[in-house]
Amino acid sequence: MSHALPRRRRSSRGLSLAERQHGLIAAQIELIDAQARQMAELGALIAAQAHTLAQLGARLDGFTPAQLGLLSTHTRRNFLPNDDAIAQKQLLATWALAAPAVLTDRDLRASAFRVFSQNDEDGMLLRIFSQIGQTNQYVVEIGSNCSESDLGIPENLSANLIVHHGWHGAVFEMDQTECDRMRYFFARDYATRHFHVTIDGRHGYITPLIIQGAVSPANIDSLLSGACAEPEPDLMIIDIDGGDYAVIDAMRAVHPRVLVVEFEKRFRDRHCVVQFDHSQFSKRWPQSGAASLPAWEQLLGARGYTLCAVSGTGYNAFFVRSDVAAGKFAPLSATQAFDQHPIFSQVDDAVWLDPDDSWQVV
Repeated sequence: MSHALPRRRRSSRGLSLAERQHGLIAAQIELIDAQARQMAELGALIAAQAHTLAQLGARLDGFTPAQLGLLSTHTRRNFLPNDDAIAQKQLLATWALAAPAVLTDRDLRASAFRVFSQNDEDGMLLRIFSQIGQTNQYVVEIGSNCSESDLGIPENLSANLIVHHGWHGAVFEMDQTECDRMRYFFARDYATRHFHVTIDGRHGYITPLIIQGAVSPANIDSLLSGACAEPEPDLMIIDIDGGDYAVIDAMRAVHPRVLVVEFEKRFRDRHCVVQFDHSQFSKRWPQSGAASLPAWEQLLGARGYTLCAVSGTGYNAFFVRSDVAAGKFAPLSATQAFDQHPIFSQVDDAVWLDPDDSWQVV
């Protein structure tokens, strides 16, 4: 009897099980080799990036703080964020369609943004005028400069209205260099450059008027009477780092519909005081004003104004003439301005100060 050798079992593809297993192992080895090559390439890429970052770090270490500041749009006034006039006009249209009958200070802070203003006041002003309308589109600003810009861009509350919304007005500044820089800016901007005039060989501008000189309680009315054709301008801003209170107290020539003033926030609502001596301004801490908010509330309340909001950063207070504000803004007290503020209502009590002998109770 003959015996045939057993046949090796083969797969459906004609390969034995052992051959298939060998093939799978070989494929896995090839895959691992490929992954090892990829890891080596990735390691080389990471090393190259680390070298690039080290070089960049060395370069940044060589920059001065001023040069580093130029790289940020948030620390230098060399760029104009949110400066699209179309976007602003769309905002105005949206606010007009959905405006509540009465705006609160929270509504105004929610509308805040910066274009030319130092902080967030440009948006708040637009929202105020979307609520009360505009009559003569005339603005008076006392105290303005371009000192935070290497490109000569003004930092104030009037420029956005002038450049993007067709307003006109007068800007008072005592520093001749800053006046020249503002004139040069408005001479180049397409919204205002066409108002340039030459009379008897001297260059000037129809609007905005840039008036060089110190403003004081003694001359405020004569300066305004000579420069401002509107006895009730839509807007007035004063920011002269000391002396603001006395100037407004003496002013009788104009009665603006909206008045923006700086106040000293470190006193919260606890002291009704004014620092009349200009030389003491910011000697002890970086002041935000030379009058406390209760002092402004007392003075302007007696003059027929209603406090409607303070800016998000707590530098400026927005007063609207009471006959204009009635039924359109919720009145705000100095205490409410701090108690309802999202930041100042939460800070430690050690932040607040008591006035020294450079301050006078009013």
